[in-house]
Amino acid sequence: MCGAKVNLDRNGKLLARYKPQTPGASYAIAVKLAVDFLKKCPVSPKNNLPLYLTHCSMYRDGKGGYVGSDWPHNPIVVNGGLVQSLAIDWRNYSGDETMIAITRQALDHQIKFGTTPAGWQWSNVPYASSDAGSVTYHGASRFDTAVTDENKGRGDGSYVLEVDKIGEMGIGYLRFYQITGEEKYLDAALKCADALAKHVRKSINTERGLEWKKLSVTSPWPFRVRAETGEILEDYTSHTVENLRLLDELIRIRENIKLSREKAAAYKNASAIAWRWMYSADGPIKTSIWKGYFEDIRFDPINLNRVNNSPMEFARYLLKNPLHDTEISTTVPGLVWWVKNTFGEKGMNAINEQTGCYLPMGSHTSRYASVCAMWYEHSGDKWFKEEAYRFFNHASYMAEPDGVVQTGHNWGSEIWFSDGYTDYIRHFMEGIASVPEWAPAGENHLLRSTSVVQKIQYLDKQISYQTYDKVAKEVLRLAAKPLAVKVDGLAIKETKNPANEGWVWEPLSTGGVLRVYHTNGAAVSISLNTANKLM
Repeated sequence: MCGAKVNLDRNGKLLARYKPQTPGASYAIAVKLAVDFLKKCPVSPKNNLPLYLTHCSMYRDGKGGYVGSDWPHNPIVVNGGLVQSLAIDWRNYSGDETMIAITRQALDHQIKFGTTPAGWQWSNVPYASSDAGSVTYHGASRFDTAVTDENKGRGDGSYVLEVDKIGEMGIGYLRFYQITGEEKYLDAALKCADALAKHVRKSINTERGLEWKKLSVTSPWPFRVRAETGEILEDYTSHTVENLRLLDELIRIRENIKLSREKAAAYKNASAIAWRWMYSADGPIKTSIWKGYFEDIRFDPINLNRVNNSPMEFARYLLKNPLHDTEISTTVPGLVWWVKNTFGEKGMNAINEQTGCYLPMGSHTSRYASVCAMWYEHSGDKWFKEEAYRFFNHASYMAEPDGVVQTGHNWGSEIWFSDGYTDYIRHFMEGIASVPEWAPAGENHLLRSTSVVQKIQYLDKQISYQTYDKVAKEVLRLAAKPLAVKVDGLAIKETKNPANEGWVWEPLSTGGVLRVYHTNGAAVSISLNTANKLM
């Protein structure tokens, strides 16, 4: 598979590509291969930019190099995805500060070359598509004229937006602001939220309450719109989760950023409409009409297509915000099983992308695995841990030793930057954080924080980091039990059940897991056992 021998255990079940006999060992290896490739990503000879900034995918050129494809680009999925995958997850794990520069270049490019003008109906918001190789993003002109059957009724077109991607890019801007403190990223995030609040709408059921028989598939926001005029080209999308992430986070930090009452009220209103709709009679939790995400698919006015990422990302958001659903123990497993039954590749530990492109891919397989791992962490149900393990194992084969990450095991020679990198790396990192025993033994790594980490430094005798929030929880895999944990210079106590501040140590066969709980400070330092140096 992907040029590698398939490894199986004694029962014929799939093991990972790298270090197959050590559960989870392959995952950090696959991620590092992908990250190292992005760090030295080939540049376009036309614009001297990394290929991922102007191309959705690449091919090997047969001469040891790579060329960008001619298919329309999906910049938001790549540029926004870099924030979570590189600036947050891998930087936290490795301490590699070069992740900030890579991410900043992508976000600055989106702001400068991929934002709609002021004064349009959808103003100051990012484009989800662009022409292959174009430095400027403003939709995909390839789909303007139906010159071939392949392109007929397909894709975003020039100056067309996807509204769910506004939230996806907006939360990327906001997280990067929380890391760097640079106001231009907060400003870009606020403009995205302003547009979402301005254009949110109610469904028939939300407006008329008891008239439940008058079902509507009107979602809180349309899927595709013309940026200048606001004309709706495709009405329905279930993918509200990215917009919720942005709006809810801005509401949460409103005092920190001095958000006006008017804006806070508008954001709360839009968020409330979206939450109510998700669980209403015409929302996707009830209807399973999970549809409307991918930028290059055909127009689907009668909502026949189905996608896997929308229910899985909503499940992920619920797991991080469980108070939103009093029946989460039913909702999340139900979403997992729906995706497995709808998109599971027969006879394989792999997940297909969507009805309109029913092929298994590493990104979607690892996404499914990560949600299974998170549910295992939440519930303790070992079936989900085993499920996560086997599907992550499949996805690990996509990462080749030279850092090329194949889109899927039978996808062909086209290597997508979204599927192979920005939507691949973060899922492995989420899985490792949920099952810390899968992180490398004998090493020291911050696996997760409930807050954005602004600074982090790994030294032989100490790990130190600073979070955006004073109240946060972290998970680390360490080579040995720490000597001490301090918050803002004051030692906090080891405990078994931290009510407020404290730390918990869970020993493993090698080293263990450290969980830090802090409520009165953001600067954390962990004194390491000097007999176990950082590897």
